[in-house]
Amino acid sequence: MNRTLDSKLFLNPVILKPETGKNIAECIARSNLRIKDLQNLLELNQPQAIYNWLSGKDIPKVDNLVKLAHFLDTTIDKLVAVDLRENQAECDVPEKFLYIR
Repeated sequence: MNRTLDSKLFLNPVILKPETGKNIAECIARSNLRIKDLQNLLELNQPQAIYNWLSGKDIPKVDNLVKLAHFLDTTIDKLVAVDLRENQAECDVPEKFLYIR
């Protein structure tokens, strides 16, 4: 198979909301924390934001991701699910990001 290099084709990371919600839910389940505990630790007025994360409707803001990782004794990489998808740029992409087929 010939592998070709296209100077405009690259892999674009995309956050997968439902899978991220599942990751967060699994980490919460492994912890001794309840949703109410996280609400208080994250200084949220309502628990709805957490439920939205768990359902995949939303993802936490960066500051809450950092706090979640800390309170759940994990890393942001283990919370956030990412998929790399092919994308076509309008102009040349730096070589280190190019996608080879």
